[in-house]
Amino acid sequence: MKQLFTLIILLALSTVGFAQNFDNAGDYMSYIGKQQENISKKYLSYTSASAHGKKEKKVEALRNKLINEVDESRMNISGMPSFKNDKSYRDTAVNFMKLYYSVLNDDYSKIINMEEIAEQSYDDMEAYLLMQEKVNEKLEQGNEKMRLAEAAFAAKNNINLISQKDGLGEMMEQVHQMNVYYHQVYLLFFRPYKQEAYLLEAIQKGNITGIEQNKNALLKYAQEGLDKLTAIKPFQGDNSIAAACKTMLTFYVKEVNDKMGTISDFFLTKERFEKMKKDFEKKSDPSKDDVAAYNKGVVDINKASDAYNKNNQTLNQQRQEALNNWNATEKTFFDEHTPHYK
Repeated sequence: MKQLFTLIILLALSTVGFAQNFDNAGDYMSYIGKQQENISKKYLSYTSASAHGKKEKKVEALRNKLINEVDESRMNISGMPSFKNDKSYRDTAVNFMKLYYSVLNDDYSKIINMEEIAEQSYDDMEAYLLMQEKVNEKLEQGNEKMRLAEAAFAAKNNINLISQKDGLGEMMEQVHQMNVYYHQVYLLFFRPYKQEAYLLEAIQKGNITGIEQNKNALLKYAQEGLDKLTAIKPFQGDNSIAAACKTMLTFYVKEVNDKMGTISDFFLTKERFEKMKKDFEKKSDPSKDDVAAYNKGVVDINKASDAYNKNNQTLNQQRQEALNNWNATEKTFFDEHTPHYK
């Protein structure tokens, strides 16, 4: 699973005409905006490297640069004087930098720790993705405080703010929306994916009761996922990841409806044969009927075993093809929709 830790940073004023004349309200705002812009650039470099297959060491180095940039920006803004005895805008910006620094260190560490166990169950995965969403909500609240402080400062100092998206802001929003979309599709993929793992474990153990329980749950989750997929619109015209998910879920439905009967028959036949064999071996002088019944049991178990092996071979091939398609589509999806930024 591709993980992009989405952090949306507010971009304030344009930094054209940037100067450190803190007696001028426009320059005062521009200085703070420049700090935010620098952070955004570092974040996009980190995100782009992570999404486009750069080496892990480089990705981690870029994250460290981002953390350092946030800390430096915090100190730069902290060193600003109040503007005409008004320190609310400056202090709000400082608090936001502290919040962002905390997220990149404390919350990021928690998310990484959760990632280590996220694959263990659907509940763990859901909690892992929910944690990311809560972190983004926290940052959005910080962003909103920044917007309000900026607007109040501008109004107080007769500055006309023009709301417009720039290239950096659009790229930041692109990453955020891409992850929101991907997470909802991924959960539909992951639940039956994990359930099938439980089914395969039951098959490996020859647990007939477990097979029945897990195949029914798998069918339920796969069908629910297919129903929910119909309500998910393409991401910017791209339906590839949803289509790959549909292919995977369709495989699970066919696996249960078309192939599990052969597997169940094998284990039931095996169970009957082993009981027959045990009883047959107890007889010191079996009758012709006993021998005939035993020989028929051998034929039945061999036939069921051949069907089971062929069935498994077909399932393994189809499963691998569907998974390869999902993995390739996932990689292409992130590569195409994550902005390239150096």
